[in-house]
Amino acid sequence: MRDKKLENIRQDYGNIRIPEELLQRVEAGIQQAKEEKQMEKKSKILVYTGRVAGGAAAAMLVIIIMANSGATIAHAMAKIPVIGAIAEVVTFREYESAQNNMEANIKIPEVSVKNEDGTVNEKTTQKINKSIQEYTDEIIAQYEADVEAAGEGEGHMDVELDYSIITDNDRLFSIRFDQLLVMASGTQMVKIYHIDKQTGEMIQLSGLFQEGADYITVISENIKEQMKEQMAADESVMYYLDSEIPEWDFQSIKEETTFYVNEDGKLTIVFDEYQVAPGYMGSVEFVIPTEAVEGLAQEGFLK
Repeated sequence: MRDKKLENIRQDYGNIRIPEELLQRVEAGIQQAKEEKQMEKKSKILVYTGRVAGGAAAAMLVIIIMANSGATIAHAMAKIPVIGAIAEVVTFREYESAQNNMEANIKIPEVSVKNEDGTVNEKTTQKINKSIQEYTDEIIAQYEADVEAAGEGEGHMDVELDYSIITDNDRLFSIRFDQLLVMASGTQMVKIYHIDKQTGEMIQLSGLFQEGADYITVISENIKEQMKEQMAADESVMYYLDSEIPEWDFQSIKEETTFYVNEDGKLTIVFDEYQVAPGYMGSVEFVIPTEAVEGLAQEGFLK
């Protein structure tokens, strides 16, 4: 019975919906953090330096104001170097909880997107921060519901969410979230947000390609070939492809498929655990050769 409850909890987290519309007012959040900072003498203050991923040389200073009991949401503000040309990131909130043998540690950043003249791009800043807030708030709400459902001493689950700057080049800025849900085993989930530095707009996979380009078919076929090659080379590797249950098989990527551009300038497609392979394979990635999408991609994104 307990195993079934834990499996239901795992499925709930796996089904958390990533919000499509993104609307947060970052200025309100900044003002709130400033007001809280004035009360820091009455709170326990933890000061630490955290590194900024993506090659940023300077560290960021984050002040976390901790409450005395229960789940804590620590608001932080920091002066940090600009990431690339138009974006800067700070850990704005950190949610921590330990109840009923269940723990959560969820880091929630804010992104400030700037125009070439240094002014804040309000539209994109609001969109990306609203999306991040809705995404992380839903994870927190699910965790708290599971803590209550588990009862005193009956649960055993860890939820972790951290972020990193995974791409920061002349054309693209990408911030990645890695969620790990640990019960009897671990489940990995990935979410990545992207900003086109040329336009200052948030983009999905389609934003890398020319209008009307059939990139979905080309990339999907390349992934299938990679799957076949990997399975032929290593019998421990398994993907849902050409199986006895065709409805489970990988058919095609989608416009909203998770991706990033790696340090070599190559498009990398990311699948969460269980999406295209059994759980023991974890989260899997496929690097797409740039020549495979030659003539389809917009200039400046891929190498």
